[in-house]
Amino acid sequence: MSYPDQQNTPARPATVKPGLAIGILIAVIALVAFCITGFATPGFLLGKGDGISLPAPSSSPTPTSVPTSSEDSPTTTTVSRATRPRVTVTRRPVPPPEKGVQVITDFLTKIAGNDKAGAIALACEEQKRFMDDKIDSLLPLGSRVTITRTSGTSRFVLADVAGTVENRSAKGTVISDRTEDGSFCVTTFSIRDA
Repeated sequence: MSYPDQQNTPARPATVKPGLAIGILIAVIALVAFCITGFATPGFLLGKGDGISLPAPSSSPTPTSVPTSSEDSPTTTTVSRATRPRVTVTRRPVPPPEKGVQVITDFLTKIAGNDKAGAIALACEEQKRFMDDKIDSLLPLGSRVTITRTSGTSRFVLADVAGTVENRSAKGTVISDRTEDGSFCVTTFSIRDA
């Protein structure tokens, strides 16, 4: 049994209900408004870190100086109030620990003196197994390389080195790390043609 009305009626296409479309549109508008007010104006979502309150510009330029005496604080900075103030923070470089520099110097001396066992003994325990091949390939015994510059922290020393490796000019870096007992050991090095 068939019904005549059902056979001739085309299927209705699915449509979005007006209430759902209005709800989605309102949600999108609310999200955009929240982002604008949260990040741009007044910016309540932005973190309020330890900002520097800047003085209001005056009509006459009055330089001010901020003297300091601590090693880790900013050095004297002159600020003119007529222009937008600029804060410059500089730190005095702290020299790397002498023990770390000395272990690198000793390592290079052992290489120059053809003492591979002595050089490997200065390597960190976990690196000793790699040092034999690394010395042979990058810094063969008899190489004359010296430290040109050092940097680092209390935990490691990075030394720039330069010299002669197999009658060719070479440069590179050697790194030493502090061990648990406070001494230093050579972690790694890299040498290339200059």
